[in-house]
Amino acid sequence: MTGSIKKILKSKSVIVALILLVAVNTTFAWEQLPSGWDFLLTLFLACIWLLTLLIFLWKLVTFAQNAKKKRENGINLIILGSVLLFCFLFPLGVIKSSDFDPEPYLIASREGAANCTSTITLGIDSTFVQRVVCFGVEKQTGTYTIKNDTVFLRFRNDENRRFGVIEWNEDQKKDDYGYLNHYGKLPNDKPLPMSILYLKK
Repeated sequence: MTGSIKKILKSKSVIVALILLVAVNTTFAWEQLPSGWDFLLTLFLACIWLLTLLIFLWKLVTFAQNAKKKRENGINLIILGSVLLFCFLFPLGVIKSSDFDPEPYLIASREGAANCTSTITLGIDSTFVQRVVCFGVEKQTGTYTIKNDTVFLRFRNDENRRFGVIEWNEDQKKDDYGYLNHYGKLPNDKPLPMSILYLKK
C-alpha cells in the first residue's frame, strides 16, 4: 500500500494536478501581477487544466484495460477528477482577494465592455477598495470621506482626489439603493454611474 502511494505521488500527472490546485487557491496573491503577467498566468493555468482533463479522459479509457495497476490508476483518477472538478467550480479558488476587503458600508459596481467590471467598496473604517476586473485584476486602495451626498476619494500613491456623487433612490425597500456617479481626476470628466449593490443599514 505504501509503495502504491509513493508511485502515485511520483506520477507526473498527479504532481501537475496538485500544482494546479495550489496555484488556483493562491490566486489572491498573484492576481495583480504587473505588465499583464496575471493574465498570462491565468491563460497558462487554463491550458494546464485542459491538458489535465485530456490526461484524465485518457486514463479513464485505459482504466479497465490495465487490471494489474487498477488500484493505482483508480486513485490517480480520483485525484485528477477531484482537482478538475474543484478548479471548474472555484476557478478563483476558495480564498478570494475580496475576503480581505474592509467591512463594507457601501458597495457600488458597474459593468463595461467585454464584461469588464469595476467595483468600489467603501468600508466602515473610512477606507475603500476599487477593483477593476478586465483581462486581469487592477486593485487600488485609499481613504474616503462623505459630505452630504458627495464621496471624496483619496487614492494611495495618487496626489489627485477623485469624488463620487450618490443619487439615492427614494424607495429603498426593494434593495434598489440608487447610483454612485464616480468621477475621474478632472472636473470635466463624465460620470461613471455605478449601481449601489449593498448599503449597511
